[in-house]
Amino acid sequence: MSIHLAVAILVYVMLLVLAYEIVLFTNLEEEESDEIIHKSFKNALSILVYGLLIVYGLLVIPHITLDHQTTSYLILTSKFVSVLTLGISLFLLSKKKI
Repeated sequence: MSIHLAVAILVYVMLLVLAYEIVLFTNLEEEESDEIIHKSFKNALSILVYGLLIVYGLLVIPHITLDHQTTSYLILTSKFVSVLTLGISLFLLSKKKI
């Protein structure tokens, strides 16, 4: 799989999550949707920070040699997991509130 395909898949999933977020924001009350979106972004940000810390830790360890392509894939994977966490959190919190 090339890096271009991974980026295209990431952009597609980000657009799906953004579309669901817009639908959620327009269909629910403003205060309720703000709370759901805030909690979801908080969850996604914490997952992204942990993922990037893991990648940084792998780069710092001298016994593990990572090339630029592997590092790029690891960073894209952490971003992808973060976006999936955002989408799943939005879905679960919106179903829980209704």
